[in-house]
Amino acid sequence: MGMGKRTKQIASMLFISVLFLLAGCGKGYMDSRREIGRIYKAAEQFAESRASAYISEKYGIPAVPQGYWVQANYDLYSPNTNPNVVVFMVYADKKFCVGVHVDNETILWDNYQREEIEAALQEYLINLYSLPQPYTIKTGFRLNNIPNYKSSIPAEWKAKGYDHSNMVDFYFNGQSAEELLSQIGSLEYFVSYLSLDRSLDEIDFRAEDWPVSRDGYISWNFRRYASPEAGPVDTGIDHPNIAGYPRFREWLHTVLELKGSGEPELSKDYFEFHTAQAEGITFITILPHEMEDILCTSEGEDVWALDPGNGNIQTYRLVSSLFEVTEKAPDSYYIAAMSVPAAFTEQYENPLYILSRNRETGKIMAAAYISSQEELDSLPETEHNRDYKICINGVKGMTKGVQYAVAERLEASGEKKL
Repeated sequence: MGMGKRTKQIASMLFISVLFLLAGCGKGYMDSRREIGRIYKAAEQFAESRASAYISEKYGIPAVPQGYWVQANYDLYSPNTNPNVVVFMVYADKKFCVGVHVDNETILWDNYQREEIEAALQEYLINLYSLPQPYTIKTGFRLNNIPNYKSSIPAEWKAKGYDHSNMVDFYFNGQSAEELLSQIGSLEYFVSYLSLDRSLDEIDFRAEDWPVSRDGYISWNFRRYASPEAGPVDTGIDHPNIAGYPRFREWLHTVLELKGSGEPELSKDYFEFHTAQAEGITFITILPHEMEDILCTSEGEDVWALDPGNGNIQTYRLVSSLFEVTEKAPDSYYIAAMSVPAAFTEQYENPLYILSRNRETGKIMAAAYISSQEELDSLPETEHNRDYKICINGVKGMTKGVQYAVAERLEASGEKKL
């Protein structure tokens, strides 16, 4: 049999298989589309009126619906027939959300009282461990009995100032934190300090102080900064963002879980940031060592030539020594970072870069461009990552086997800034 004929047979078999698959899935897909259409129609008919009546009865206020968001969607491969609808409400300039189930009038929930409930949970945390008032604190939770709804709000409603997190189906009338905790399936604290009278590592989390429900968990994310400038850019949960390194002092993440009917499990991750100064440059590490123990400094050549691959050799004059770390990172996190402050860059007229050179291959790269203060000031206030760009300026993670140096570009800069 010829190769072409065999290929045609295989293609025909695949086509027939797809037809059988579509025939089998077609009915289920069409049923889902009809169900989704029904949900949309029901939401259009009474989602907003039901939400208004619920809020009027519960709080005695005439809140006004601004629109709604149907959780069901027409995804081609996995259509979602979720019958829940989030209605966006406003009362006396206060924006909040109401959850409505299109098939069950008794299933209703909202976050009109979220600030009061969050304050009760936050006060419990602060008093329990005798903590000072934090620089910032945010609490996110989800109740056990709240119906399933999507966690990410549409961008258009988020831009209007709406947030559908921390929704409850009860009236808060000063219930104790312990009573609230017994109803919570998941709870997260995000706490930041500018000063603290002890190390974050000394906070003694005790499982017995937190009545976690079955299959529930509580997560504490603690951060301590030397400057408030790190706050807007360090929003990571799993590990600290490199942009916050020059201003970070400590990071603590503790999780309490109760899986099934077993004993509570308490896990903990802690980083303390060590710093060192050399030639006006700050070096930071998250290893449990002092920076001086792993930082190696050596003299470098006056000029480095960089070949970007287009035949246009770029010339840089080193304005610092060579720096490298002597220990390999134990995980995917940066073992260390170098931060070049504005005071350093103001000494030079030409653009400055952080260059890197691989000790094994000798390859030189422009690892980071250091923006001038004028360039940073020109960033528009409306730019969504403006704070991040400002804080990340002149910061570069360091890895073993690579040398780093600050250098001044000698030729006219035409390449794209890193």
